[in-house]
Amino acid sequence: MEDIFKPLSLTIKQLLGNTDALYQIPRYQRPYSWSDDQLEKLWEDLMEAYHADQNYFLGSVITAKPEEKSSYLDVVDGQQRLTTLVIMLCVYRDLFPNINSDIEDPESVDSDIIKDSIKYKDKFERLRLRTHSNHETDFQNLVIEEKSSIKNRRPYKKQVRIEEEPKYKFMNTAAFFNEKLDEIGEDEAGRFINYLFNKVKIIRIDCQSVNFAIKLFQVLNARGLDLSNSDLIKSYLIGKIHAKYESDQELKKQKEDQFMDDWKYCEQVAIDTEESLNELFVMYEYYLLGDNPRQSLYEELVILFKDRDPNSVISDFKAFVTRYRDDVYNRKDALMFGFWYIKWSMYWRTIVLTALHNGYPEYEEFLSVFRRYYYINWIAGNTLSKIKQTSFNIIKWLKENRPLPYIRKELENNMLDVSNNTMNRAIEALNYDLYNEPWCKPLLYLIEYNQQDNPKYLPIGDKSIHVEHVIPVGYEKTKEWRYVEEIEGIEDWINSGANLTLLSGPKNIDARNYGLDQKMIAYDGRGFHRNDDDKVTSFLITQKIVNDYKSNTYQKSWTVKAINDRWNWFCDEAQGILEIDLSANKRNKLAESITEKSSAASI
Repeated sequence: MEDIFKPLSLTIKQLLGNTDALYQIPRYQRPYSWSDDQLEKLWEDLMEAYHADQNYFLGSVITAKPEEKSSYLDVVDGQQRLTTLVIMLCVYRDLFPNINSDIEDPESVDSDIIKDSIKYKDKFERLRLRTHSNHETDFQNLVIEEKSSIKNRRPYKKQVRIEEEPKYKFMNTAAFFNEKLDEIGEDEAGRFINYLFNKVKIIRIDCQSVNFAIKLFQVLNARGLDLSNSDLIKSYLIGKIHAKYESDQELKKQKEDQFMDDWKYCEQVAIDTEESLNELFVMYEYYLLGDNPRQSLYEELVILFKDRDPNSVISDFKAFVTRYRDDVYNRKDALMFGFWYIKWSMYWRTIVLTALHNGYPEYEEFLSVFRRYYYINWIAGNTLSKIKQTSFNIIKWLKENRPLPYIRKELENNMLDVSNNTMNRAIEALNYDLYNEPWCKPLLYLIEYNQQDNPKYLPIGDKSIHVEHVIPVGYEKTKEWRYVEEIEGIEDWINSGANLTLLSGPKNIDARNYGLDQKMIAYDGRGFHRNDDDKVTSFLITQKIVNDYKSNTYQKSWTVKAINDRWNWFCDEAQGILEIDLSANKRNKLAESITEKSSAASI
């Protein structure tokens, strides 16, 4: 009985020189992905072993007989190292066409041996890439064809990062080895290739079926060695296709082709949304489970997919991620913009996607209710542990199509619960010091969106947008603001909603600690050194201050009444957005804690 798998210890000369040494990267594999980090590590390890004249173990390659009749072996694991070796040999061939030609030694590697390691009998490529037809064409044109490998120049780093364009990685790897080999020179390169072919070994594990090879691959890599969860999930589902349609080769090929088309579509969605496929699968896992995972992503999904058809799984996942791209990532309105500032991104995105994917009938209304729940918890200072279980409960409620009044009531009860005290803590947090809170800028953004008909997204990471103090933090250091010291309790209001607004770029620099008149020039958009336009700041919450100044609402001064009115306006805006009762906050006005003399003071 033939062994189900056979491990072979091979030198590189045997790996790429034996009569059975013909390999193909099957369609279900991801494209070649090595960049400088992996190349440098390989080169340094090889050179260290070479200089110490030690044998070197390069790892394992798992192969399988392909489903169709072929002289080539499918590479189930080890394609990155194998592809890298072939590219290195192509650079050797083109850079040193006469390598070791004058050395008479049976272990010496000359150009004929190198060429035979690239093409068997100068006819059959030792390595074929079938991940995509254009990948094979690029590999041929950039690497395999004689004299082509040394023509490559380093691509831009951003090109190397494009996962679905391995041609840039082919170019980068070829240029890398061209630099390294040119640096050590032909004589040293000749000695190194002798070492590489004769003293570097690899374990090739030949399996009788692709299905078993994939299972072995999963076992050997179950701890995540150089693999992502999405790779393991793909190989698991491909293996299920092979096992399910073992008796019908034509149907098996059709199902695998269909699966790979859908998989590649999902990979493109990940690129379009600047997301990793792993994180998309995490959201899908949360959606399917509706509960906190107990095991790794791969282990949980294997259980969930066990009794499901692989093509049905990838089709549903495709619909799931398409919803994410079209209706979450690409949605441009104030309601969705507000979600992107929330720190519990994996949870809110899964919940929104669950509502979409499940066709929840009250979707738009649900978004407002749900966003409010997360913001109030955030403002109250709650951590992930406080909202995690409720988040999974929301997923269950959505999948059960619980009516919105039920969900609203459950969330409201959660926030009003005495043990949580979430609502009261949020109200208190909004009362004074906002400036040093991580939610300060997002809340001001939401208030800004509330002023606009067609708002544009304001990135939270945009360092050119600043939270501006009307009364400067260092007011006692500037003569125009020194009188503020006379206002009892003013220090509690410097970082409050009464004294904060938004400014962008140089406007914030212009504003600094200057008096109100000069600040208005900066707020107005003209700046101290610009007089070529009269446009006001692009932020409407700041423009409101400018308009009040220009209309002489507060005698062109920042009076106590101006501070009070701004505070009440802020409370009204926050109250409307968060649907939270801030009437107690509004009653706690600055005017109640100051003297009549202070009330008459102005800036």
